[in-house]
Amino acid sequence: MIRKTLLILGSLVLSAMVAVSACSSSVNTAAGDQKNLENQLSAAVQREKIINAENTSLWNSELFNDSLFTLNIKLTPSERKEAHRLARSFEDHMENSSLFMYHLLSELKARGMPIELAALPLVESGFNPRARSHAGAHGPWQFIRATGKAYGLERTKNYDEFYDFIASTDASLRYLDHLYQECGKNWDLAIAAYNQGEFGIKRAIRRAQQAGVKELNADTVKLSAGARAYVRRFHAYADILKNPDKYGVDRPEIKNRPAFKRVQIAGRVNSMQQASKLSGVKLSTLRHLNAGYLSDSLQSNKPRGLLVPIENARRLEKAIGIDVLNEQGGTDAMLSAAANSAPSEEGTTTANN
Repeated sequence: MIRKTLLILGSLVLSAMVAVSACSSSVNTAAGDQKNLENQLSAAVQREKIINAENTSLWNSELFNDSLFTLNIKLTPSERKEAHRLARSFEDHMENSSLFMYHLLSELKARGMPIELAALPLVESGFNPRARSHAGAHGPWQFIRATGKAYGLERTKNYDEFYDFIASTDASLRYLDHLYQECGKNWDLAIAAYNQGEFGIKRAIRRAQQAGVKELNADTVKLSAGARAYVRRFHAYADILKNPDKYGVDRPEIKNRPAFKRVQIAGRVNSMQQASKLSGVKLSTLRHLNAGYLSDSLQSNKPRGLLVPIENARRLEKAIGIDVLNEQGGTDAMLSAAANSAPSEEGTTTANN
């Protein structure tokens, strides 16, 4: 009788354990299904963001939001006159910026810097990466050699980072931030120092302070005629960039996503012409994007890769045997940044007159 009772109890316990196990398995399966569903929904949302970014103009994106224009520039009569004069060449210069503007606006936003600073390469070079001035300034930001070297730009036999838009933009924005901190945290004075030299403007600031000036700005600090002309031109270009309709001009159509991808070509492609044929990109476009290379040769002292329009990047990667596990995934990765971003005397000398 006792044995029979134990057998019955054992059977009941075993049945209960099987039931619990089955229930646990069901719960785990349900949890797994829920996780998969969440992943699919997340992927769908990300895909939707990418599609929206692709279909959105950069000028209507969060990278060009009115809240990012923080300098509150109000043009004087002379600055308005300058703006109407500069508007005649604005569209041509902005075409030069088409492949670079998304990167520049992204950098300005990431660093918390005024979006008006995107007008500086218009002032300096008309967004010409290979611009050179009579005073020895180089590149889109017109660094002189000493200042550029101090901010990490290097020049070798085959490559010059002064002409590299990515490298020179990083150096320039760090330099501008330094000038802002050193020039009373006033952007007009920092802009003047960018062109005329840090120490000259700081001397002018000290003289103003010694004279009892409390509020430091371009009106209260005695600047040279050249510095005032430079600030005037910067204000004019910044206003055209923000309000092109006022001047009867258009900004170029630019999508709200990265315009290029860096393809690692070391040991695979030896010349710009070869890269042009393999990628289907015009040679002139590749040279514009990769102005740091000083000749057709892609040899360099360190791996630098090649900037390629994003529409052609995968074609070049396939042609040179770079393995991308998932073509669509590769494209998504390249676009995801856009989707996530949407909601001696120091100084420079202007090459573009």
